[in-house]
Formats: sequence, structure tokens, C-alpha cells
Amino acid sequence: MNYRYIVVEGSIGSGKSELSRRLAGQLGALHLTENPEKNPFLAPFYANASNHGLAAELFFLMRRAECVETIHAEEEKGSVIVADFLLEKDQIFVPVVLNDNEQTLFWEIKRKAMPRYPVPDLVVYLQTTAEGNRKRLQKRGDGAVNLFPAGYLGQVHGEYSRFFHLYQNAPLLIVNADELDLSGNDDHFALLLSAMNDLQGSRNYLNLSDK
Repeated sequence: MNYRYIVVEGSIGSGKSELSRRLAGQLGALHLTENPEKNPFLAPFYANASNHGLAAELFFLMRRAECVETIHAEEEKGSVIVADFLLEKDQIFVPVVLNDNEQTLFWEIKRKAMPRYPVPDLVVYLQTTAEGNRKRLQKRGDGAVNLFPAGYLGQVHGEYSRFFHLYQNAPLLIVNADELDLSGNDDHFALLLSAMNDLQGSRNYLNLSDK
């Protein structure tokens, strides 16, 4: 497995943070996480979705710009990086969070502030159903599922599906994460590692029903 920069992505509640952490441990890699809980504008946005969205997205943009520097530095050292977010994931969230005028401003700022970002060697997309994500959030028992504005989780899930249906920037492994427990089941995790070793072409799929 010769990957140096791997991204694990998926909609809210898909399990991307847990899987990326386990994958980083398996590969002896730097685990690069977005840490959304450190965004001071996120809780106010959830409480009042019509406000604070632009500030929340700009905060994420600045943190991702910093992560570009980290990724380049690790690559120069020959290190492996596993991230739980795609640097261009604003293409998923901005259409949901911002109105038209705010989107125009956001993209203008991004063009000036965001450095050229590195392309992953592999993106693992955890494909899920919206209901499956909701059940996983409820199972966590921390009340996170109640934080989001009405309809928000469904909108975000739809944007993830749209984005990855069209995604061609890097090799993509689409994993049926409703069938596979990649964080808690060792056999399922081994299937993922095997699939990562045996990729052919730019778009691949992993389904438990195919095994």
C-alpha cells in the first residue's frame, strides 16, 4: 500500500472520524482531523441557521488553509497522512449553509486565501443512507442529533451524494458503510484494507454483499 495522503469522507454520522482514526493507527500515519467542535461559530449557527453560517464556513476555510501547510510538510518528510475531511468539502456545505450573496463572497475569499491544495492518493467515501446516519448519531447518546436545524442532515446528505457522484479529482473507493462496521468489526476492516490494496481504475466499490 503506497498511499501517502488518504482522505476518509462521508456525511454527518457516517463514521468517518472513527474510521480515519483507526486507519491512521493501522498505517502509522498522522491523523489529520477537522475538529468541528473547535469552530466557535458552529453552535450559534445550529441555534439560528439564518445567521453565523458565513462565519462558520470562513473559520473552516482558514483551518483548511493551515492544513495544506501541514500536509505539504508531512509529504516532504515522507510521512503518511490520513485525514477525516476533504479540503474541497466546502463545495458540499456552502450550497446548504449560505445564501446566494454569501456564497459569492465566500468563493471570492477562497480564491484569494486558499493555497493550491494537494490531491489525495485515495479518497474513501462512506456511502450511507440519511436514516442510517441518524441512527448512528442517536446511538452515540450525546444528544448530537438534536443540535442540527430541521432538515439540515437530509440536505447535507443529499449534497454528499451529488458531490461524490461527480467526483473525479482523485482515486475513489466507495464503501457501503450501512453494511460494514469498519470501526468495530475486525473482519470488515480487513476487507477495507484488502480493497485498498487491490484498486483498479479511478472508481471502486466495496459492498459486504459482494464478498
